Amino acid sequence: MKIIILHGDNTLESYERLQKFIDNAQSRSWEITRISNASQNIPEALVSTSLFDKEKFVVIENANLINKTTANWLKKNGSELNLTLIIYNQGILSQTFLKQLPKIDKVEEFKLPKLIWSFLDSCFPGNAKNALLLLHEIIKNEPVEFVFSLLAKHLRDLYWVKVDSPPGQRPSGPVAYPSWRVEKLKRQSHKFSEGSLEDLINSLAQADIKAKTSQGELIDLLDFIIATKLE
Repeated sequence: MKIIILHGDNTLESYERLQKFIDNAQSRSWEITRISNASQNIPEALVSTSLFDKEKFVVIENANLINKTTANWLKKNGSELNLTLIIYNQGILSQTFLKQLPKIDKVEEFKLPKLIWSFLDSCFPGNAKNALLLLHEIIKNEPVEFVFSLLAKHLRDLYWVKVDSPPGQRPSGPVAYPSWRVEKLKRQSHKFSEGSLEDLINSLAQADIKAKTSQGELIDLLDFIIATKLE
């Protein structure tokens, strides 16, 4: 079994890369299986035989779907499987998680530009002006929808560490962020109250609905939230 890891915070680039792998498999007429939810049994998907004796290509679309039991199964049985397995994750995978897997043939990490990290780090009460300046610098080169989704995810992560439920340890799955990332989130979360984070997350959710139902431009809605909630 050949294992390829695609992970990182730049989900635009990582998904484009994943699609290239899938397109390549399709062009070779490989049998493609995509695993995207917990109802799908990973070992069963890997050991099932192709009806037409085709090369197998399996994509696990969220690393959180690989629990410890599955990781142990992969280590025990991986060498007997004749297929290509791609493990895709929207976010950085920890070394602890990667070491649970059998031999990995290739790891590709997709990093966000430093300016985007500066913007996400700047989003805290009392820093609205700086956050807005960084936001408008970023959207000269990046889609505002992409930045919006990153901010929404970042605020959810801040909330989880605020309520002592580290990212990756929440109900959605067992894959943790690297320890340095969790500590950085904790430091930023201390600048918020639980209530203010909940309010921000709800405001973004409402803005998303308004933008999708043509009740406002996303950038204007985002500007207003930052200006009023982080003043």
